[in-house]
Amino acid sequence: MSDHYKEAGHVLRLRHPAALLLTVAVAAADTGAAIAQEAERDPNNGTDPTRLTTTAAVAYEYNDIKPNSSRHAPRLDLTMPFGEKQDYSIRLRVPVVSNDVTGDGDFGIGDVSLTGTHVFGLTRKRGLVVQGELILDSASRDELGTGRNVLKGTFIYARFLPQGIFAPALVHSVDIGGDDRRADVSVTTFDFYYVPKISSPRTFMTIDPALNFDWEKDAQFSSLAVTAGMAVGKAFGGQAQVYVKPTVMFGSERPGDWSIEVGFKVLGF
Repeated sequence: MSDHYKEAGHVLRLRHPAALLLTVAVAAADTGAAIAQEAERDPNNGTDPTRLTTTAAVAYEYNDIKPNSSRHAPRLDLTMPFGEKQDYSIRLRVPVVSNDVTGDGDFGIGDVSLTGTHVFGLTRKRGLVVQGELILDSASRDELGTGRNVLKGTFIYARFLPQGIFAPALVHSVDIGGDDRRADVSVTTFDFYYVPKISSPRTFMTIDPALNFDWEKDAQFSSLAVTAGMAVGKAFGGQAQVYVKPTVMFGSERPGDWSIEVGFKVLGF
């Protein structure tokens, strides 16, 4: 074989790995760009657990508590994403609670919580989310909180489907101290969160059935929450939306019959 062909073959052998690496890099870049373009086309309305965004919310929740009691809980939420990929976030939640179980219906500070979130393993088909929430024993009166410091861990597997998002979650809450006179906390929840795709980009809905197991009380019950909301325009440098979220509970060991939450949010400011 001539030196010319030997040299050409040597060059081809050297170039082949480089060409392969270049092809893989271009394909990966195209995939990432496609995912980013799809995200830009779809407005971030806060229903996709893998898309973190700056959020401020004012909400009001009413709970029908067994037997013959009620709980009112307006609250403030602030969520701030961070990190190079904006795949981390931290949320502060401050509730103001009224609970007439003792006959005192005055409002007071409830249990303040701090939640950290991390999104990882994001592809076209799925995304993974882990959360850690610390709920502090900060209530101004005993009946306005659990009396315990509670740590809640959550793992979410989000699957992106042609007609929506299915994001089941495993959640476990356990107390890590607080008032020894109050009941311990150990609750596991299997959550089956679903976001149907709606033709109008201004409206959104979530369907959220769950199975709940309270190990300390040896009680089990199920629940179904449905959220419906819509964007109402620009506000405070972001996108404003309003929503309503009714919840019903099932089972003889349920802690209440129903609840409803209404709220106003500003996202992406």
